[in-house]
Amino acid sequence: MDFENTDTVLEETEQVIRECFTQFQLEEVFLSFNGGKDCTVLLDVTINILKDLYKRDDIAKDLKIVYIRTVGPFKEIENFVKEIEKHYGVRIIVTEGEIKTTLQKTMDQDSKLKACLLGTRRTDPYSEGLKFMQKTDINWPQIVRVSPLLNWSYHQIWSYILQRQVPYCSLYNIGYTSIGSIHNTWPNPSLACKDSLGRVTHRPAWMLADPTLERAGRGTNNVPVPEHAVQNPIDKCPCIGQVKSDVS
Repeated sequence: MDFENTDTVLEETEQVIRECFTQFQLEEVFLSFNGGKDCTVLLDVTINILKDLYKRDDIAKDLKIVYIRTVGPFKEIENFVKEIEKHYGVRIIVTEGEIKTTLQKTMDQDSKLKACLLGTRRTDPYSEGLKFMQKTDINWPQIVRVSPLLNWSYHQIWSYILQRQVPYCSLYNIGYTSIGSIHNTWPNPSLACKDSLGRVTHRPAWMLADPTLERAGRGTNNVPVPEHAVQNPIDKCPCIGQVKSDVS
């Protein structure tokens, strides 16, 4: 793929993250991580900013990170979460349950929390009109949603990952472009091709020509359960404050 320039959106993202940690102390912020490409970029940028702000190479271990596991998680996502812990030297808190209840429980267990970093982009469902920093809806646990990646494009995300050698989930290598659970996700048909033996395979996610088809592999009708899925699925987590936050 031809790499897209990320200078402008990266500078914007860094400014939003710096503003977040100007308004809030490190202990008052948590990053919502789900193993997807967007929140991985967010984590990488956030850690770089924190190193600069705190002048500590080990500051990542003090960043609060929460992974709310979806129903029927892919084993690749589960393994990637562990890989991220080792790669960045962080500890990821794993929670389960309906998102609103789990968010409230998380805040009850840690009363210092005031803001949540999210890897949402404007092309995500219900996200076109979001602001970089805004409170959750009135009927949700009250916390400030911070969305530094709003203006990033699909290919800018992949340009950042590939150019900077940021780790990513292996599912993206086999045609997955937006990852939810085993119940609603399969390889993007736009990336389907045949190998030399005539077998159908899929090109990697970053080779998707039309970014508007990013979620073409998502749905709920007649979706087969992939062989590499984790068994014993647990409770679903669809969104935070009516903004979808499933793995992407």
